[in-house]
Amino acid sequence: MTPDLDPRAERRRTRDGEGARWDVIRSEVIERDEYTCQRCGASHETAPESGLEVHNTAALRSSSLDELERLVTLCRPCHATLHSDDPAYGDLSADAPMFPRPEAPASVATMRSDRQHVCQRCQYVASEADELAACTREGQQYVLCKPCAGALLEAGYDPESFEAAGGIDADALRERAGEAPVRPALLASRAVRADRRPRTRTERVVHDTPLRYLLNPIGLTLLFVVAGVAFSVFAL
Repeated sequence: MTPDLDPRAERRRTRDGEGARWDVIRSEVIERDEYTCQRCGASHETAPESGLEVHNTAALRSSSLDELERLVTLCRPCHATLHSDDPAYGDLSADAPMFPRPEAPASVATMRSDRQHVCQRCQYVASEADELAACTREGQQYVLCKPCAGALLEAGYDPESFEAAGGIDADALRERAGEAPVRPALLASRAVRADRRPRTRTERVVHDTPLRYLLNPIGLTLLFVVAGVAFSVFAL
């Protein structure tokens, strides 16, 4: 018989709980959280199609009524973002908001996927979602650290195309633009490769002259290789 390639929810790999005891615990947690997803704020009344589930933040430990603080109410799409390797959820995480709400508990205040914790302009890896913003270009979302978001706003990007947890303050982001690299990283996404205007004499000398090709890790490596080869030739 052909194996089931689309496991049912009750056969998911990352089970948070099951059985009559779990049903009692689940009801207690959902009632405590006022029938509201603690990541995005959706309630059972406003988004009944999302359903509500309970996530165990210490998945390798069994749950009990004495440790309800380890359990969090989530809608199914937000729960799917925390179980990305679980085939029972499929692509459901795509229906979750990219950013958690500002007041989300730290245990569930994550982006929609691990990849979305990396700035696509400077490659900075953020430890918290509130360090990030996102920009939509031609229907695609690009994750950015807030300084790089400010740099793009300075470069003329439309403020309406940006979003972040708790909303966008364009002026506050522009004030942080000076923290962003003048030039994007080598692997930066094309849509967010805008340069930041140099603000100091050092930035102008380093980033607006050929020195920029030397004063970066690749350039310095090549410089040392060339210097080593030259020294070897003359030493012989």
